[in-house]
Amino acid sequence: MKHFAPLLVVAALTSVACGSTSTSTNVAPSPARCDAAATPNPSAFPASGGSGNLVVSSARECSWSASSETAWILLGAPANGQGDGSVRYTVAPNPAATPRRGAVVLGSKSIEITQEPATCRFELDRRSFELAGSDGTATVNVAAAGGCVWTAKAGASWITIVDGSQGSGAGRVRFRISANPAASPRSGSLEVAGLRVDVRQLGAGGATSTCTFAVTPASADAGPGQTDGSLSVQTDASCPWTPVSDVSWLTGTASTSSGPGTVRYEAAANAGSSSRTGHITVNGSVFTLRQAACSYSIDPASASYEARGGTGGITVQTQAPCAWSARANDSWIELTAAGGTGDGRVGYEVKSNRNLAARTGTITVAGQQFSVAQGGATSISGLVRSVDGSCPTRRFTINGQRIRTTSSTEYEGGSCGDLRDGVAVRIKGIVGSDDVLTPIEVDF
Repeated sequence: MKHFAPLLVVAALTSVACGSTSTSTNVAPSPARCDAAATPNPSAFPASGGSGNLVVSSARECSWSASSETAWILLGAPANGQGDGSVRYTVAPNPAATPRRGAVVLGSKSIEITQEPATCRFELDRRSFELAGSDGTATVNVAAAGGCVWTAKAGASWITIVDGSQGSGAGRVRFRISANPAASPRSGSLEVAGLRVDVRQLGAGGATSTCTFAVTPASADAGPGQTDGSLSVQTDASCPWTPVSDVSWLTGTASTSSGPGTVRYEAAANAGSSSRTGHITVNGSVFTLRQAACSYSIDPASASYEARGGTGGITVQTQAPCAWSARANDSWIELTAAGGTGDGRVGYEVKSNRNLAARTGTITVAGQQFSVAQGGATSISGLVRSVDGSCPTRRFTINGQRIRTTSSTEYEGGSCGDLRDGVAVRIKGIVGSDDVLTPIEVDF
C-alpha cells in the first residue's frame, strides 16, 4: 500500500549581536543529472541521404548543445537547448561506393549515424569509334563513383587493351587496333564497365564506306515515370540500319529498315532509388537517355504532443507515377492512410500517454522518418479541496488544479468515497484541452 508523506519544511534563522548575516547557496544541477541522452531518428540512411531528428532527453534545468563530427552531417539551428528537445539534421548523398559512419556529439556522448554506399553506375564518354585502316590507338574515359570496380576487354582479335583492363572509380581505357589488311571496312567492339563500345575500322589504304549515320537528338533526360520519345536517323537512302539498346528497360522500334527514318523509344518507369542511363545505338551513332529516380520529401518532419495525445497529418511530395507507403513504428501511433502514388497526405492519431515518462516514436513515410515526441502524464500531490459530485465522477481541486475522476480511475489505499476536503492524495493523470486533470490513479 502506498502512503502520502507530507512535505516537511525546515527554516533556520541565525542572528548576531551586532547585526545579522544571511547566507544563501545556489546549487547547480549535478553533472550526472545533466548528462543528456539522445536518439537519432533515423540512425541509418540510404546513399541518397535524407534528414532526421536527434531527440534529446534531459532534465528540464539542464542545458545542452550538439555538434557534428563529419562534414556530411549538417545540424539545423538551433543545435542547443534546455531540457527535452530535438535537433534537425541532414545527411548529404554518399558519392562513394563504400559505406560510411559519422557521429553527432552531445556533451560526452557520441551518437553514431551510418550511410549506405552509392550504387555503382558507369558512364563512358564514347560509345563508338570510326578509325583509320592503319595501326592506331584510342581512349575511352570511364566515369564512376569511388570504389566502383570495373573491367575492360576486347571483343575482336585485332583490338588489344593497352592500358586500363581494370580499374576503380573514374579512369580510362586505352586500346590499340592493328592495321586492316583488307580493302573493306571491318567492325568490332569493346566491353568497358559492362557497356558496349562499337569500333569500326576503315579498309586498307583508307577505303571508306558510303554509309554514314547520325541520330538527333544525341541525348535526353526523363523523369521516373514511363517515357516515350523519338529519334531522327539521317543516312543515305540505300543504307540499312537497326536500333540496338544496351539495357532491358529502354526499347527502340524503327520506322524503316534502311535510309532516313525515325526510332520510337520507350523507357519503363524507374522504380529504383537511383537514376539510370541507357543507350540506343544506330550503326555506331549513339543516343543517350538519362532517367531520374523517384524522390520523396515530407512536411513537417516532426511533431510534439502533450500526454493527452491528438491527431495530425504529414504531406508527401513526389512525382506523379511514384508509389509510396507509410507505417507507424510504435503501437501508440495509428495511421488513417497507409500509402499512395504522387503527392499525398498521411493522417495519424497519437494515443494518450498513461505513463509519467515522456516518449518518442516514428512514422516511416516514403522512406523518410517522421518523429513524434509526447510528454508524460502529470503527477500532483496535496490536499483535496472543494469536493463536489458523486462517485464515480468527483470534482475537486489540489493546489488550484481542477480534477475530475471517472469510472476508469483506479484507487490505492482508499476509494472514490474517501475523497473529502483535507485528505492528502497523490494523483497521476492526464490534463485535457479544458485544463481539467483526469486521474488515472489516486493514491491515499
